[in-house]
Amino acid sequence: MSPSPPLPVVALAILTTLFPGAAMSTAQTDALAPEQARRDILALNEQYIDAARTGDAAWFREHMAEDVVVVLGSGSRLTKPGFLAMVEDEPRAFRSLTLENVTVRVFGPTVQVDADAPWELEDGKRGVSRYIDTYAWIDGRWQVVSAQITLLPPDEP
Repeated sequence: MSPSPPLPVVALAILTTLFPGAAMSTAQTDALAPEQARRDILALNEQYIDAARTGDAAWFREHMAEDVVVVLGSGSRLTKPGFLAMVEDEPRAFRSLTLENVTVRVFGPTVQVDADAPWELEDGKRGVSRYIDTYAWIDGRWQVVSAQITLLPPDEP
């Protein structure tokens, strides 16, 4: 007597037999593989910072879920339209904006990335923003579903 296949394999076989459209494509399952998800989010995180540096509202419009929530260090909660308006109407002139201490944690179809983003504005003002962004696999692609951005206090001399 041969051993029975694991229950998840049996359940998947039943689902795909009853509902052929329920099967995920290889591209979808590859995107959800932890190492692929990590690589995808690291690349998107770099693009996110580039978009913030250049004020690229179009990038955020494309990569943020419609019901994204962005929480600023002030406690302000922004929806997608509010965040896009901030990017478009209140552009920042960065001299530099970089990344440090990047951590990516994969939870299946949800991934969190957190990091420190040291920055300097054209007027010489400097700071470090600490953020955590959550991405979810929605409609066959990674989308930002939440972001929290906090300005760290200046270092003591």
